[in-house]
Amino acid sequence: GGDGVRRFSVENARARAQEAMRKSEFILSRAYGLFRDPKGEWRQIRDEETTIPNILIGYVAPLAAIPIVCDLIGSSIFAHMLQVEPGQAIIRAVITWIVSIALVGFLGILINVLSTNFDAERNDLSAQKIAAYSLTPAFLSGVFSLFPWLWWVSLFALAAMVFLMYRGLPILMKAPEDRALGYAATVTIATMVAGIVLFSLSSCFTTH
Repeated sequence: GGDGVRRFSVENARARAQEAMRKSEFILSRAYGLFRDPKGEWRQIRDEETTIPNILIGYVAPLAAIPIVCDLIGSSIFAHMLQVEPGQAIIRAVITWIVSIALVGFLGILINVLSTNFDAERNDLSAQKIAAYSLTPAFLSGVFSLFPWLWWVSLFALAAMVFLMYRGLPILMKAPEDRALGYAATVTIATMVAGIVLFSLSSCFTTH
């Protein structure tokens, strides 16, 4: 009985580790593809059969954990958790993670709602794909949160996000090439404002 339970636990842990490895490989290959050949990768993304929950849970959720975990580690090493108790820091991290996923979902809705303003087609799934995959560099740049003095690297990640969105909007949302940059810039500014509001609200729940 005990051996069977132990064997099941080991096999279960191995399966989870393999799944985590597959996800990380997919995220890294997608990020590499978007930078190496944005148009080709966006066409591949356009043709992929998936759902909005799959994108948010399977891709965005693990990706959104990167900056939060790195920030926790960086803060504990270099700033002694910024004088926050470990339990409080973990609660704040979980809320930030949930808000980050919600922000990507909001970005997808926003891209779809604004589509007609830029002569693009409305498409819920395509808009969510643009939102999730454009934010890949922003989430990956969270690795630099391990070193708080490298915060400025996130500015390059923001520029990369606008660039990827600009290249993806004509392919997935059928936006005219000459309007894609304005479309991407409008969405980015609106998302930054929404992000500030959302994260300010979430901080109200984690500060006494």
